[in-house]
Amino acid sequence: MMFQETQRFREFAAPPAFVLDGSTEADVAKALIESKQQTEPFYIFDMDEAYRHIQRFKQSIPRAQVFFAMKANHSEMMLKLAIAMGVGFDCASPGEINKILNFGVDPTSIIYAVPNKTPEQMIYARISGVKHTTFNTACELYKIKQYWPDAKLLIRIKVESESVYKLGEKFGCLFETEAVGLLETAAGLGLTVIGVAFHVGSGCSSIESYAVGIRHARALFDHEAKAGRHMKILDIGGGFYREESNKFDQVSKLITDTLAQLFPDPSVQVIAEPGRYLCEAAFSLYCSINKVQTVMRNNKPLNKVYMNDGHNGTFRYLETWQSVYKFNDTRRSKEDLEDTILYGPSPDSKDYLEVKLPRCTDQDWLVFDMQGSYTLVFSGRFAGYEIPLIRPIISKKIWAQIKDRAIFSASDFIVYPDLAEPLPSTLPPLPPYPGRSEYPHLVLAD
Repeated sequence: MMFQETQRFREFAAPPAFVLDGSTEADVAKALIESKQQTEPFYIFDMDEAYRHIQRFKQSIPRAQVFFAMKANHSEMMLKLAIAMGVGFDCASPGEINKILNFGVDPTSIIYAVPNKTPEQMIYARISGVKHTTFNTACELYKIKQYWPDAKLLIRIKVESESVYKLGEKFGCLFETEAVGLLETAAGLGLTVIGVAFHVGSGCSSIESYAVGIRHARALFDHEAKAGRHMKILDIGGGFYREESNKFDQVSKLITDTLAQLFPDPSVQVIAEPGRYLCEAAFSLYCSINKVQTVMRNNKPLNKVYMNDGHNGTFRYLETWQSVYKFNDTRRSKEDLEDTILYGPSPDSKDYLEVKLPRCTDQDWLVFDMQGSYTLVFSGRFAGYEIPLIRPIISKKIWAQIKDRAIFSASDFIVYPDLAEPLPSTLPPLPPYPGRSEYPHLVLAD
């Protein structure tokens, strides 16, 4: 079955979105799985969920313009949806700049939000029309003076926080001892510093850190004003909790109140760089099971489950293993949980993780929720395995609101889809003739 339709082997263009009129993600997954035609792992991207998160972010922090941190998820339909909703982009490399410009995005809608860049990267951004970037050292300023002298700069300051990923360990200057000196160095070089940027880190649990960053920014705005130089942009970064945590409500209220107090002037442009918040909940990964072995460990059964994606694929970011369950009609099994090792398909013996699951068979599929951030972007192709493809889905209601936006074409959507239609195979094409070679070679015995 896997080799019958050679025309299915092609470059992996983004599959079109299924427009659903009453059907759900579970219906699409069930149809695909029960058809027996889909044998490779696949994502389902719920565009309604991403749409709702973008809208809610805008409503919760109305002062902030959204610049999507595309390092979290650079899949085509996610980016197109963001473009359709008037979102700007936080890019971290020339590759990301190139990708988003190829969609026709205006380069002034991009901030190159990395404070450490090579001369070649600066030249690329400048020639591409990008205007805004960040810095946090004098070394960076001297490079900018030489290779990107007309850049609009934001000084990135370090904000201490309780975060899962402390970006301040790598990026940002010290507000107390370094920031003013860097501003004076930039002025002496004739460079234009147009604002202040900070990032509290990913998964920040200390919501007061946002207020600290805004207060520090206010002080730097005031310093520049006294020197006759005027800043215009405040970048409050990302790190926002997903909606399921009530901390997002607390953070958004704190930010809104602090901005009203310290930056009442509406001419100051406030931008935010959410990544995970916008896309994480919108993607689910479905993996089939190829083999199950049950052995005894410490006098208890241990199930070894071999599936078709793993740590060397889209599971490099270990946080993505937090939610896994067997796919079934109820979406949550009530069976007893047992010790389970999930092995990926690669030949790496460390391609595994231990979890608790009901006992599985080789007819089961596993579902991993909350897979939209830092999964596809971290995925590897170790041993020749390809990245799972994505089936976007969208409700007829949301589709009607966005389908006529310039970024979309008719081919981006299927209005009356066959839910069981499999995604294209990612297997490579067969060689034209698998015969014997005329070159010297080893031969395995028949």
